[in-house]
Amino acid sequence: MIKQTKTRRFFLNFFKGLFHIIYRFDVKGLENIPEEGKAILCPNHINMFDAIWLVIYLKRMIYIMVKKELMSNKFGIWFWTKIGCFSVDRGKADVQALEIAEGHLNDGDLLLIFPEGTRNGLAKGKKLKKGATMIAVASKSPIIPIGIKGSLRPFSKVKIRIGKPMDLSEYFSKEEITPRDYIAITNQLQEKIIRLRDGE
Repeated sequence: MIKQTKTRRFFLNFFKGLFHIIYRFDVKGLENIPEEGKAILCPNHINMFDAIWLVIYLKRMIYIMVKKELMSNKFGIWFWTKIGCFSVDRGKADVQALEIAEGHLNDGDLLLIFPEGTRNGLAKGKKLKKGATMIAVASKSPIIPIGIKGSLRPFSKVKIRIGKPMDLSEYFSKEEITPRDYIAITNQLQEKIIRLRDGE
Protein backbone atom coordinates (compact mmCIF):
# COMPACT_ATOMS: atom_id res chain seq x y z
CA MET A 1 0.00 0.00 0.00
CA ILE A 2 1.27 3.47 -0.93
CA LYS A 3 1.10 5.83 2.02
CA GLN A 4 1.98 9.51 2.25
CA THR A 5 5.30 10.05 0.50
CA LYS A 6 7.52 13.08 -0.02
CA THR A 7 6.75 12.93 -3.74
CA ARG A 8 3.00 12.94 -3.14
CA ARG A 9 3.21 15.77 -0.63
CA PHE A 10 5.36 17.78 -3.05
CA PHE A 11 2.85 17.42 -5.90
CA LEU A 12 -0.17 18.17 -3.70
CA ASN A 13 1.49 21.24 -2.17
CA PHE A 14 2.42 22.40 -5.68
CA PHE A 15 -1.14 21.95 -6.96
CA LYS A 16 -2.60 23.56 -3.86
CA GLY A 17 -0.49 26.67 -4.34
CA LEU A 18 -1.15 26.78 -8.08
CA PHE A 19 -4.90 26.24 -7.87
CA HIS A 20 -5.33 28.84 -5.13
CA ILE A 21 -3.84 31.36 -7.53
CA ILE A 22 -6.03 30.29 -10.45
CA TYR A 23 -9.36 29.60 -8.70
CA ARG A 24 -11.49 30.90 -5.83
CA PHE A 25 -12.37 27.92 -3.62
CA ASP A 26 -15.47 27.68 -1.45
CA VAL A 27 -15.24 24.44 0.55
CA LYS A 28 -17.66 23.34 3.26
CA GLY A 29 -18.15 20.07 5.13
CA LEU A 30 -14.55 19.03 5.75
CA GLU A 31 -15.63 18.02 9.26
CA ASN A 32 -17.59 15.17 7.64
CA ILE A 33 -14.36 13.45 6.58
CA PRO A 34 -13.42 11.03 9.39
CA GLU A 35 -10.01 11.53 10.97
CA GLU A 36 -9.52 7.77 10.89
CA GLY A 37 -11.30 4.71 9.56
CA LYS A 38 -12.54 3.70 6.13
CA ALA A 39 -14.97 5.55 3.91
CA ILE A 40 -15.76 5.96 0.22
CA LEU A 41 -15.87 9.53 -1.08
CA CYS A 42 -18.27 9.88 -4.01
CA PRO A 43 -18.22 13.24 -5.81
CA ASN A 44 -19.72 14.18 -9.13
CA HIS A 45 -17.13 14.39 -11.91
CA ILE A 46 -16.93 17.64 -13.91
CA ASN A 47 -13.39 17.91 -15.27
CA MET A 48 -9.84 16.56 -15.21
CA PHE A 49 -8.84 18.47 -12.06
CA ASP A 50 -11.78 17.95 -9.71
CA ALA A 51 -10.18 15.02 -7.86
CA ILE A 52 -7.11 17.14 -7.13
CA TRP A 53 -9.31 20.11 -6.13
CA LEU A 54 -10.76 17.85 -3.44
CA VAL A 55 -7.64 15.96 -2.35
CA ILE A 56 -5.58 19.11 -1.64
CA TYR A 57 -7.99 19.88 1.20
CA LEU A 58 -7.74 16.48 2.88
CA LYS A 59 -5.11 15.78 5.50
CA ARG A 60 -5.42 12.02 5.14
CA MET A 61 -4.06 9.77 2.44
CA ILE A 62 -6.75 8.99 -0.10
CA TYR A 63 -6.72 6.41 -2.87
CA ILE A 64 -8.41 7.28 -6.16
CA MET A 65 -9.91 4.96 -8.74
CA VAL A 66 -9.19 6.39 -12.21
CA LYS A 67 -9.76 5.24 -15.78
CA LYS A 68 -6.99 3.04 -17.15
CA GLU A 69 -6.33 5.50 -20.00
CA LEU A 70 -4.57 7.82 -17.52
CA MET A 71 -1.97 5.10 -16.98
CA SER A 72 -1.32 4.26 -20.61
CA ASN A 73 2.41 5.14 -20.50
CA LYS A 74 5.33 4.97 -18.07
CA PHE A 75 5.03 8.58 -16.94
CA GLY A 76 1.29 8.25 -16.36
CA ILE A 77 1.80 5.09 -14.32
CA TRP A 78 4.56 6.73 -12.25
CA PHE A 79 2.79 10.06 -11.67
CA TRP A 80 -0.72 8.82 -10.88
CA THR A 81 0.58 5.97 -8.71
CA LYS A 82 2.61 8.48 -6.68
CA ILE A 83 -0.53 10.56 -6.18
CA GLY A 84 -2.35 7.48 -4.89
CA CYS A 85 -4.35 6.38 -7.93
CA PHE A 86 -5.05 2.92 -9.31
CA SER A 87 -6.71 2.14 -12.62
CA VAL A 88 -9.99 0.53 -13.54
CA ASP A 89 -11.05 -0.78 -16.94
CA ARG A 90 -14.49 0.77 -17.39
CA GLY A 91 -15.26 -1.49 -20.32
CA LYS A 92 -15.50 -4.66 -18.28
CA ALA A 93 -15.94 -6.05 -14.79
CA ASP A 94 -12.44 -5.25 -13.53
CA VAL A 95 -12.01 -7.76 -10.69
CA GLN A 96 -8.46 -6.63 -9.91
CA ALA A 97 -9.54 -3.00 -9.45
CA LEU A 98 -12.38 -4.10 -7.16
CA GLU A 99 -9.96 -6.16 -5.08
CA ILE A 100 -7.57 -3.21 -4.78
CA ALA A 101 -10.44 -0.92 -3.75
CA GLU A 102 -11.70 -3.32 -1.09
CA GLY A 103 -8.12 -3.87 0.09
CA HIS A 104 -7.64 -0.17 0.77
CA LEU A 105 -10.95 -0.02 2.64
CA ASN A 106 -10.15 -3.13 4.67
CA ASP A 107 -6.92 -1.38 5.69
CA GLY A 108 -9.03 1.49 7.06
CA ASP A 109 -8.20 3.94 4.26
CA LEU A 110 -10.19 6.53 2.33
CA LEU A 111 -11.20 5.71 -1.23
CA LEU A 112 -12.44 8.13 -3.90
CA ILE A 113 -14.70 6.85 -6.65
CA PHE A 114 -16.56 8.89 -9.27
CA PRO A 115 -19.89 7.04 -9.36
CA GLU A 116 -20.92 8.67 -12.65
CA GLY A 117 -18.21 6.66 -14.40
CA THR A 118 -17.63 9.58 -16.79
CA ARG A 119 -17.47 13.37 -16.74
CA ASN A 120 -20.70 15.31 -16.32
CA GLY A 121 -22.85 12.20 -16.36
CA LEU A 122 -25.49 13.69 -14.06
CA ALA A 123 -25.57 16.93 -16.05
CA LYS A 124 -26.32 14.84 -19.14
CA GLY A 125 -29.21 13.11 -17.39
CA LYS A 126 -27.42 9.82 -16.78
CA LYS A 127 -27.88 7.83 -13.59
CA LEU A 128 -25.04 6.85 -11.29
CA LYS A 129 -23.44 3.47 -11.77
CA LYS A 130 -23.80 0.96 -8.93
CA GLY A 131 -20.10 0.09 -8.54
CA ALA A 132 -19.41 2.40 -5.60
CA THR A 133 -22.41 1.16 -3.63
CA MET A 134 -21.51 -2.47 -4.29
CA ILE A 135 -17.99 -1.87 -2.98
CA ALA A 136 -19.40 -0.03 0.04
CA VAL A 137 -21.70 -2.89 0.99
CA ALA A 138 -19.07 -5.57 0.34
CA SER A 139 -16.52 -3.78 2.55
CA LYS A 140 -19.08 -2.42 5.04
CA SER A 141 -17.90 1.13 4.39
CA PRO A 142 -19.84 4.39 4.73
CA ILE A 143 -20.31 6.54 1.65
CA ILE A 144 -19.66 10.29 1.79
CA PRO A 145 -21.51 12.18 -0.97
CA ILE A 146 -19.78 15.24 -2.40
CA GLY A 147 -21.05 17.92 -4.75
CA ILE A 148 -18.65 19.92 -6.91
CA LYS A 149 -19.52 22.91 -9.08
CA GLY A 150 -17.15 25.06 -11.09
CA SER A 151 -15.28 25.44 -14.34
CA LEU A 152 -11.71 25.48 -15.61
CA ARG A 153 -11.99 29.18 -16.40
CA PRO A 154 -9.20 31.06 -14.55
CA PHE A 155 -10.27 33.03 -11.46
CA SER A 156 -13.69 31.40 -11.43
CA LYS A 157 -15.32 30.05 -8.25
CA VAL A 158 -15.06 26.37 -7.38
CA LYS A 159 -17.66 25.14 -4.90
CA ILE A 160 -17.13 21.90 -2.99
CA ARG A 161 -19.73 20.59 -0.55
CA ILE A 162 -18.98 17.48 1.49
CA GLY A 163 -22.03 15.74 2.92
CA LYS A 164 -22.46 13.63 6.01
CA PRO A 165 -21.65 9.90 5.75
CA MET A 166 -24.56 7.77 4.60
CA ASP A 167 -25.64 5.19 7.17
CA LEU A 168 -25.79 1.87 5.33
CA SER A 169 -25.79 -0.35 8.42
CA GLU A 170 -29.20 -1.82 7.59
CA TYR A 171 -27.68 -3.31 4.44
CA PHE A 172 -24.49 -4.51 6.15
CA SER A 173 -26.51 -6.81 8.38
CA LYS A 174 -28.64 -8.33 5.61
CA GLU A 175 -27.92 -11.93 4.68
CA GLU A 176 -28.53 -11.23 1.00
CA ILE A 177 -28.35 -7.93 -0.90
CA THR A 178 -30.69 -7.72 -3.88
CA PRO A 179 -30.30 -5.65 -7.05
CA ARG A 180 -33.18 -3.53 -5.74
CA ASP A 181 -31.09 -2.72 -2.64
CA TYR A 182 -28.17 -1.51 -4.74
CA ILE A 183 -30.50 0.62 -6.83
CA ALA A 184 -32.04 2.15 -3.70
CA ILE A 185 -28.64 3.07 -2.25
CA THR A 186 -27.42 4.44 -5.58
CA ASN A 187 -30.55 6.57 -6.03
CA GLN A 188 -30.14 7.93 -2.51
CA LEU A 189 -26.51 8.77 -3.22
CA GLN A 190 -27.45 10.49 -6.48
CA GLU A 191 -30.04 12.67 -4.74
CA LYS A 192 -27.54 13.72 -2.10
CA ILE A 193 -24.81 14.57 -4.63
CA ILE A 194 -27.21 16.69 -6.70
CA ARG A 195 -28.49 18.46 -3.58
CA LEU A 196 -24.95 19.25 -2.45
CA ARG A 197 -23.88 20.37 -5.93
CA ASP A 198 -26.85 22.67 -6.45
CA GLY A 199 -27.31 23.93 -2.88
CA GLU A 200 -25.76 26.94 -1.18
